[in-house]
Amino acid sequence: RARKKRLVADGARALLPQLEARAADGRHQLRAVTEENKALGRSAEALRQEVDVAIARFLRQEGLEREKRDGLDLLVEQVEALEGEIAQWGAEERKQAKLLHVLSAQREIKAREAMRAQAAERDTREQVKVKELAILDLTKRCNDVNNRLKEFSALYDVVKNERNKYVNLIQASNQALAEMKEKIKILQNEVDILRNESAAKDKALQKEKSAHQASQAQRDGLRLELNKAQTEYRRKQEVVEQQIVEIEKLNALINALERGMLRLKARYEGAVESRNFTGVQLIDSNDQLCVLYEKANLQESLLKAGELALRGKEGDARLLRLNIAELQRQVEVTRKQLPQMPQHAEKILQLQQELALERVVTDRLCRQLEDPGQEGRWRALEGEDPDADQLAAKIQVLEARLNEKKEAALEKELVLEEVTALTSKLRQAAGQGREGTVDLAKKVNDFQARIRDTTRRMMATVAELSMYQATALKLQQEKHARQAELEEASWRFEHDEPPSAAAEREWHRLERHRLDREEAQLLQASQVAAGPTPATVGRTTAEPRPNAYIPEDNLGLPRPYGAAAPFKPTEAGSTMRHVRPPREREIEI
Repeated sequence: RARKKRLVADGARALLPQLEARAADGRHQLRAVTEENKALGRSAEALRQEVDVAIARFLRQEGLEREKRDGLDLLVEQVEALEGEIAQWGAEERKQAKLLHVLSAQREIKAREAMRAQAAERDTREQVKVKELAILDLTKRCNDVNNRLKEFSALYDVVKNERNKYVNLIQASNQALAEMKEKIKILQNEVDILRNESAAKDKALQKEKSAHQASQAQRDGLRLELNKAQTEYRRKQEVVEQQIVEIEKLNALINALERGMLRLKARYEGAVESRNFTGVQLIDSNDQLCVLYEKANLQESLLKAGELALRGKEGDARLLRLNIAELQRQVEVTRKQLPQMPQHAEKILQLQQELALERVVTDRLCRQLEDPGQEGRWRALEGEDPDADQLAAKIQVLEARLNEKKEAALEKELVLEEVTALTSKLRQAAGQGREGTVDLAKKVNDFQARIRDTTRRMMATVAELSMYQATALKLQQEKHARQAELEEASWRFEHDEPPSAAAEREWHRLERHRLDREEAQLLQASQVAAGPTPATVGRTTAEPRPNAYIPEDNLGLPRPYGAAAPFKPTEAGSTMRHVRPPREREIEI
């Protein structure tokens, strides 16, 4: 990085003279262009004045020749060309001024960059000096460490040789000690085996005796429980028989109550039938009474109609009397109007003629009406029209019958009241009997529930008894099997044999576990007594691994790694020739 900065600073220094020369040339060109612009401005002003003078002369002398006009045009063209050149030089002047400004700005930027590069160069040189001093110091320390490492490696070789010698001696002594311990262990194992055999046989004998006594006690207990169960079963059986007797008594009582209920039911049905017959008769009498009431109402309506007809006839008679009086009054009036008689006579004749015509029409219509041949205009009525005497006789007969029906209805009402009283009494008796029946039914249900409960208990007791019997049989079988095993074990023990194959296998297993535990304890004790054993036994040509390191302190004494020693990397194999080694890169500062 410092080198790059140095190169940049050198390039900036090399460019500075060129930039200064270009800036000076630009300034000279700017001055020349400025002077030329001023000269051109003055010449342009002079030309303008000449043009003005020429124009004035041209205006004063319009009659000049053709040559003057051509000269004037030429002068005008020259003036325009000079003005164009002046404009071009002005643009060039502005362009050169801008370029000069840009070059001055670049010069300032390059000057600042050159100053920064010089400062960075000074810093880099100081850092290089510091690094060189540090490298010298580290080189000295590295030489010291190498010298100390050589000394410690020599000491390590001496200590390693001594350690190998002592390790060989320790291994030989340990091997002899292990052989002696093995012999002692074998002898002790034989003694323990014999002792354990005798103790195991004693224990087995004691166990068999205790098991035999326990089985006898268990047998006695089971017999006692069996006797208790039998007595309980007999007691339960007696209770069941008593309950069966009670159930029979209750059944007899229920049957008697049912017979009484049947008798009450028959009496109730007879009362209901008599009540129904009386009700039917009462309904028939009510129907007859209703018919009589209808007939009486019909007669009353007929009487009312006759009275209304009589009243109508009386009204008609009164109207006729009024008409007669009116006619008499008119006759009197006509008598007073005799001078008008001819006119009235003519009118009377006319009216008589009309009356005759109307009578003819009326007779014709009456004949048509009374003609029996025209069936569509009349209807034959049945029966006879009774006269007043007949109607009065019929009314008396109907009144007599009505009185008889009323008397019969009163008698039936009395009978109905008596029947209702009897039926209410019977209903009350039936209700009382029903209440007694309900009580009896409740009692019967209670007895049946008690019977079912007792039956369930009895069945549960029988099931428990059967279970106890099955358990007793099973225990008896187990007792016989254990007795047979005990006899076999006793016979085998008398003949110096194990009680059973399973016991022998179990004893061998326990003995093997015990020997393993003792061997492990002896091995652990020997290891503790011998101290820590070396990791390698015997002589080896392998390169020893480092087990210590030198810490970064002023003492320089080695410190062991402990349990977390570093692994030594293996040597590169033949396949490493196919691997391209990495290229070292230069460190750029």
